[in-house]
Amino acid sequence: MTEADAVAVLIAKQQLAELTMAYCRGVDRADVALLRSIFHEDSVVESGVFNGSGADFAVEICAIVQSAFHQTSHMTTNQWFRVNSDEAVGESYVFGVATPRQKADRSVQMLSGGRYLDRFARRNGVWKFSARRYVSDWAIHQPSGGPDDVLRAPYPLRGTQGADDPVHDLWKGPGQ
Repeated sequence: MTEADAVAVLIAKQQLAELTMAYCRGVDRADVALLRSIFHEDSVVESGVFNGSGADFAVEICAIVQSAFHQTSHMTTNQWFRVNSDEAVGESYVFGVATPRQKADRSVQMLSGGRYLDRFARRNGVWKFSARRYVSDWAIHQPSGGPDDVLRAPYPLRGTQGADDPVHDLWKGPGQ
């Protein structure tokens, strides 16, 4: 492999990692437009709670997140990608934390861990998901301190779903 080829592969891997991060942000902020933008039109998602096209998944998962959870937070960790020209596969470990809406006092948090098994395609120079499968490895439900927990009380900014989340002000800053 030439140095130029190696650099191209590294750039592709970074772009794939950014797709996986965009996915987490899209789900946690219930951002349908962001999620739709990272899936090819003919993509397929198999997640357990929804199985179908990427476009339909974007709508359905955001509706589920907004109706079922006060908050969700997904974090990808170990990632492996294999790039072959304009196609790639990847495995990304993920941890998720969610506070269900069914508990009015927010007394329970759900922790889960698993892996995303992805297929990517670069079309017209842009990488997107062509297939995504979620593999559940473990889940825990545990007591929570709730929204007024002593550790969180000093922080005035709170995450939320949709356009009210503080991150949207960040993107309106200089150079945007």
